Amino acid sequence: MIGLAIDFDVLIDRHVARESRPKSIGRYYPSEIGNCIRKVWYTYNHPLEIDPRVRRIFQLGDILHNFVVEVLKDGKNKDVELLKAEMPFVLNMGDFIISGRIDDLLLLKSDSTELLVEVKSCKSTEYVKKPMEHHKTQLQFYMYGTQVHNGVLLYIDKSTLETKSFEVKFSPKQTKRILNKFRALHKHLTNMSLPVGEAKRRKETKWMCGYCEYKDKCAKNEK
Repeated sequence: MIGLAIDFDVLIDRHVARESRPKSIGRYYPSEIGNCIRKVWYTYNHPLEIDPRVRRIFQLGDILHNFVVEVLKDGKNKDVELLKAEMPFVLNMGDFIISGRIDDLLLLKSDSTELLVEVKSCKSTEYVKKPMEHHKTQLQFYMYGTQVHNGVLLYIDKSTLETKSFEVKFSPKQTKRILNKFRALHKHLTNMSLPVGEAKRRKETKWMCGYCEYKDKCAKNEK
């Protein structure tokens, strides 16, 4: 049985492996700013090797997004047009830069409305009752940076490809809060001062601590 001598898990891990590069203070990412600011600070000062299982999850997310792109490009779906996918995004804030990639920019042909779509994979859409706040934060910032003030968070089930979508309304007030958080992160990083552990201070975000790889360090307030 020649095939059984092959460890396909090893082959997959090798395929999804990426060279780890330290983050550069002064370049920040919309996908992270919805997280606890202390956790983000730790990722710059105490980077950890990404677990192979986590890399597989990231890879699956990319695969699902590529599937969504195929669907949006399909000529049978004549009511929408995919204008851009994996759209690079850079915003110069003077002292620092914010960069990322926006999943999709669509044109709704019925009224020529442009729409940003951010795709998130999930275990089951059955349990997705509302969009997650850190996902809304990411999309909110993209709407600010692109001046496309229509956005949708699309959750896609990893097992069934079922979807659930939520409209995200543009909010100047929330955008100001996000910008202030980026500024605070930059200040803490350049001053080497430890930010507050904001996630554990709020009931609605405390769940993040259970999944945080820095929770022990955070509990000791270690720099």
